[in-house]
Amino acid sequence: MIEFSEINLEARAPDVTDGGRWKSIPLVQRIDPLTLKTCRILTGVKLQPEKPPVLTDIVEADGFCPFCENVFERVTFAFESDVVPTGRIRKNRAAVVPNIMAYSGYSSVGIYDTSRHFLTLDQFTPEILSDAFSVMVEHAMAVKAARPDLVWSSISANYLPSSGSSVVHPHLQSSHDLQPMQYQKELVEGAKAYHKSSSRSYFDDLVSQEKNSSRYIGTTGSVTWLTPFAPRGFQEIWGVIANASDIAELSQRNITDLSDGVARVLAYYGAYNFSAFNYSVVGGGPGSLDIGFRLVFRILVRSNPDKYYRSDVTYFERLLDEPLLDVSPEEVAKAVAEFFN
Repeated sequence: MIEFSEINLEARAPDVTDGGRWKSIPLVQRIDPLTLKTCRILTGVKLQPEKPPVLTDIVEADGFCPFCENVFERVTFAFESDVVPTGRIRKNRAAVVPNIMAYSGYSSVGIYDTSRHFLTLDQFTPEILSDAFSVMVEHAMAVKAARPDLVWSSISANYLPSSGSSVVHPHLQSSHDLQPMQYQKELVEGAKAYHKSSSRSYFDDLVSQEKNSSRYIGTTGSVTWLTPFAPRGFQEIWGVIANASDIAELSQRNITDLSDGVARVLAYYGAYNFSAFNYSVVGGGPGSLDIGFRLVFRILVRSNPDKYYRSDVTYFERLLDEPLLDVSPEEVAKAVAEFFN
């Protein structure tokens, strides 16, 4: 049995509903059974938006967008021919191209639909999602064949500026690396330790155990949906994918089932007036199948966007525990030192 541990903490705070009288308020710290990361669950605090945000000024196409069909082929680049012989990968209106931001050994950007500058949450149909995931998996397979040393793969996304996205046109991204992301490493180490002590898959046991819990949501074919015991963010939802331990192992059935579930989750977010989100799914690296590793699609909401604000926290920091920095500490020190002379 997977042990779900929590610690009851006592919080002292003034009660605004009782004239500011100081009271003891229940506070719970939960511990993730696999990574041992902790979170705190507050009492009485609800951050659900009262109404949906007005996105018109944020998402209108009033300037240059590299992911729109009228310029897409002209301003994006082809992959190296020894990795993708055709140069580009497309499926219906979805496409994947090289990422000009070099944050991984090979990184790519996928576009759900080049013909539409923006998709609202209810417009992410299973078909649109499936096409986008399919081109990303096809690219992952091509990278794996050309560069078998890049064994750590992931697919992630930011949606809207408040999630860290720098381009409003909805897109997703992939990473293929020599080294794992921090969260990826912790997830695999936890799964390996669990398998060593029990000879079982942590994720298979999690699915089996959680099907009888209040955190179980449902299934879409090969994907089981649940909420994590110790979430890393607001409204976090997991999709555990059966019999797949790496991005390149995702079958078309897996992709179809995953897309069906993601569309349902996004519909839920929209119904409750959320808009921005991050998601990520990470592969288990070398020997992942041997330890019973399973791909887990993790998605959570971010604050609804404001016209003049873009968060500096993306899926890298929010879901992968891997800060993404554009200036080295040495460069910062050199620049700041001038103010100390």
